[in-house]
Amino acid sequence: MSTAHQIDLSIALQKLHELALADGDLGYEYWYSISKLLNRAASMQDEIDSLTRELEACRAEHRK
Repeated sequence: MSTAHQIDLSIALQKLHELALADGDLGYEYWYSISKLLNRAASMQDEIDSLTRELEACRAEHRK
């Protein structure tokens, strides 16, 4: 992740795991799904950052 968007998710994921264990089967599934979404969002941000860099490089090349 770029430094502008870099966040340590370990604390949030640990808390979601604790909530999942405390809430039983249905709660576990809910909090597990939330943690998966959080991880996916971080991955998507990485992809957005990468594509943004590529786009800027293409624009710079095009301006030449």
